[in-house]
Amino acid sequence: MDTQVVEKEHHQISLNTHPIRILIVDDHVLLRQGLRELLNKEQDLEVVAEADDEKAALTLSGKLKLDIALVGIGLEQGTGMNTARQLLRNASGIRVVLYAGSNDEKLLFEAVRIGVHGYLQKTLSIEDLGRALRAVHCGERVLGESRAVTQMVIEFRRLAKEQIRLDWGLSPSDIECLQFASQGWTNREIGKQLFWSEVQVKRKMQDIYRKLQATDRAQAVAEAIRHGLI
Repeated sequence: MDTQVVEKEHHQISLNTHPIRILIVDDHVLLRQGLRELLNKEQDLEVVAEADDEKAALTLSGKLKLDIALVGIGLEQGTGMNTARQLLRNASGIRVVLYAGSNDEKLLFEAVRIGVHGYLQKTLSIEDLGRALRAVHCGERVLGESRAVTQMVIEFRRLAKEQIRLDWGLSPSDIECLQFASQGWTNREIGKQLFWSEVQVKRKMQDIYRKLQATDRAQAVAEAIRHGLI
């Protein structure tokens, strides 16, 4: 295990400022050293410790006063995400920023789900990284790559819509019927599309009315639209 604590000379920093104290967690020693040297050139940033695995990171977070843990998601055996999770759970007050070498939307979704304060790409310039760390320190959540953020928003909307559907007790076929009904289709037309009888569609619509507490088709469609179900 390679664990290193590196203290900057405090006389380099104005007595009127308090540098953001950073822990770098990555199993690539050259990458850690490069980040340390670049970040330590910034007057308000201070890399005070380095760790190459989860155990070392947790140990250091318990011993040192830290503001931010900058964690490489590609730690050995894919433990970067778990390291972030453990730091969030066990290191009081620390803000966790993950950085990744690839634009993996699944990892971004998982990072946001566990509550990280930042998710960045390794391709960021040192200026952009510094700005992101400062923003995180000020309480913001920072996500890199606008395309990935857009996909995340789309996925969250889908999940929210799915949760609403479940809360109302509606089945996927209920939603399908409501979509057809919103287009003005008759029970007969819906039945032909779904290979159901007209009577089956009528019963289905009545069941939908009951679930949405609606009195008729127009009200059921209006409720579905209002809740973002169709």
